[in-house]
Amino acid sequence: MEKEINKEEEKDVNNLESNEQMEGPPEEEEQTQQEHKQQTIDEIEELKQKLQQKEAEAQEYLDIAQRLKAEFENYRKRIEKEKAEMIDYGQETVILELLTIMDNFERALASSGDYNSLKEGIELIYRQFKKILDKFGVKEIEAEGQIFDPYKHHAVMQEEVEGKQPNEIIEVFQKGYYLKDKVIRPSLVKVAK
Repeated sequence: MEKEINKEEEKDVNNLESNEQMEGPPEEEEQTQQEHKQQTIDEIEELKQKLQQKEAEAQEYLDIAQRLKAEFENYRKRIEKEKAEMIDYGQETVILELLTIMDNFERALASSGDYNSLKEGIELIYRQFKKILDKFGVKEIEAEGQIFDPYKHHAVMQEEVEGKQPNEIIEVFQKGYYLKDKVIRPSLVKVAK
């Protein structure tokens, strides 16, 4: 029995020696673990630095975006204000032109002349008014004798008339007008069948 115990002890010693030879001395294993820990710590520190850099970049981009948003909002408000001022200025310009016509109407009404002089005064005012409309790009739509165009004319009546083509405008009840190239009021017309 003593021999058996010695054999087992001998086996345990041999196993321990073979393990030490395979693993190396416990000091080398501990040193490897320490190096691995240090490497991991270094990698973590490096990742922390990169994260801080990226957070700083992200904050910088956020600041830029917020400044751009504020600048755009200021630009939009300034443009709206300028547009409103331009509309007001445009109205003022038209009104000043119309006031000269109003003055001439008042002079014509205040005059104590005969019918012909009154008619001449009104014709003069009419020409002045047309000139102002021309100045602002308002032009009359040619209608009588033209072929009906639903974009420029509004037919309120139809009538059979000899010698006229179908859809030819035979009478204008109310003149239509363009403002530059846009129809602002279509002509009210009578059309041939």
